[in-house]
Amino acid sequence: MRSLRLKLSLLFVLVSVVSVVIVALWVGQRVESEFAAYCKQACMAMADHCPAIETGEACPTALMTGELETAYLDAIRTSLWQAALVAAVAAMGLALLFSRLITNPVNHLKTSVQRIRDGDLSERIDLETGDEIGELGGAFNSMAEKLENNERGRRQLLADVVHELRTPLSIIQGNLEAWQDGVVLPTPEAIAPVHDEAVLLSRLITDLRDLSLAESGQLSLTREEVDFTALAESVIGQYLERTASQGIAISFEHPSNPLPRTNVDPVRIRQVLRNLLDNAVRHTPPGGTIKLRAVQDSGEFIKVEVSDTGSGITPEDLPHVFEHFFKVDPARERSRSGSGVGLAIVKKLVESHGGSVSVQTESGKGSVFSFTLPVFSESDHRPD
Repeated sequence: MRSLRLKLSLLFVLVSVVSVVIVALWVGQRVESEFAAYCKQACMAMADHCPAIETGEACPTALMTGELETAYLDAIRTSLWQAALVAAVAAMGLALLFSRLITNPVNHLKTSVQRIRDGDLSERIDLETGDEIGELGGAFNSMAEKLENNERGRRQLLADVVHELRTPLSIIQGNLEAWQDGVVLPTPEAIAPVHDEAVLLSRLITDLRDLSLAESGQLSLTREEVDFTALAESVIGQYLERTASQGIAISFEHPSNPLPRTNVDPVRIRQVLRNLLDNAVRHTPPGGTIKLRAVQDSGEFIKVEVSDTGSGITPEDLPHVFEHFFKVDPARERSRSGSGVGLAIVKKLVESHGGSVSVQTESGKGSVFSFTLPVFSESDHRPD
């Protein structure tokens, strides 16, 4: 018996029939006993028809129930069993009705699940029952929407990865074929752009690997007590020559009092700072300014800001800046647009440390990217 509707119908009918039979038997038994008591009292009231009463004997049963009384009891029994039969038929009808009301939404849900299984992620179910089944339908719709968004994101990510990999590979392949055919000589000037594309390709692959590990929760962090001021100064030092050549002023601002030490993976936090600073340098024109600030946000976190006076981000683009391969200006040259996953990696790495990331911007006036890092405490010590 695999049909839920049949099981529910039989359950309703069985419960109803058992209940009606019990009531019929109980009522029939009580009617007979009460009627017998009534007849006995009537017999005792008719002492002239029952001489045995004068001697203290009980009335004979034959005197208590006559033909009319027996017919009355038989009519009561017949009515009770007829009522039981009618109740059983009514119970069967109601059982079919209510089992249909219960199983129809379940069958609808089963059909939708099968369509999701077959790849139709646009399937939704409309169950406005207001009960647990309705809540189940709402949960199903939420699940289906999330699956559809994930699948859409997966396809978009795959298309973006293919696009980003195809360009440097095409450049490298084209130059190699030109050198092989003797069309172009492999001079240092000709090799330099090929090397740049190979570096970009290697960085893109590394970024994708880090992003994949971070999103799956498999990115290992080697946390330790870190002086963030010293770490930030070492990173800023790597950009001094580059920004000076582009006419961009870069600085690091921090309180005169020492910042509390942080509990982070220094390699990953350097990666976060480099990604944010690279992004700021790409979008800041000559004569602009980039500032790295660090302050104590609370007793448990320090707050880090990377601000620039670049092009800023439009309100339409702002919600997507931390998405994979999103570029504020797709028309930018590839040499300045980056891999498109740098900010996504920043978000995942900071969240892996227990911090948060935010951005404030004004189109045409610059952006401020902020993130928090946990402060080192004595409870972070781990025995060797």
